[in-house]
Amino acid sequence: MTHLNSRPDSDVVWGAQAGMGLGYTLEAAAVRLANDITALRQDGGIPTQVRTMISVLPHQRVLEIRVEGLTVEADPDRTTVREVANTLFELASDHNIITLDDNPPLFTQRILFLGTDGRPFTAMVGAGAGDVETRPVSSYS
Repeated sequence: MTHLNSRPDSDVVWGAQAGMGLGYTLEAAAVRLANDITALRQDGGIPTQVRTMISVLPHQRVLEIRVEGLTVEADPDRTTVREVANTLFELASDHNIITLDDNPPLFTQRILFLGTDGRPFTAMVGAGAGDVETRPVSSYS
């Protein structure tokens, strides 16, 4: 269960689609992110051969995106891998709330690129990126 604790104004990176309270859980963010990825794929923003699977690890506050369909052999300079990683990171960041103090973010995103053997060959891990603003926020516990 998520409890909200009030805190004074904090510096925060607040994703454009992030919020607090009912409808803004980690699980809800994963559903919205899946919809964002689908829309981006339809618009040609993600290569058609790329498949994504989103998992939520709520006790660890991790949103994991597994990516298949790209290989080092097909993309030796990893240009496409970097583009897809950055795109997915930005999309997930839109759903995150990251305070710049001691409190953890709503979630940490872990993006794993899997080779044909099912093992990760590249990863990106972090909370998110965006402009910093001062807002009244609540911590999740």
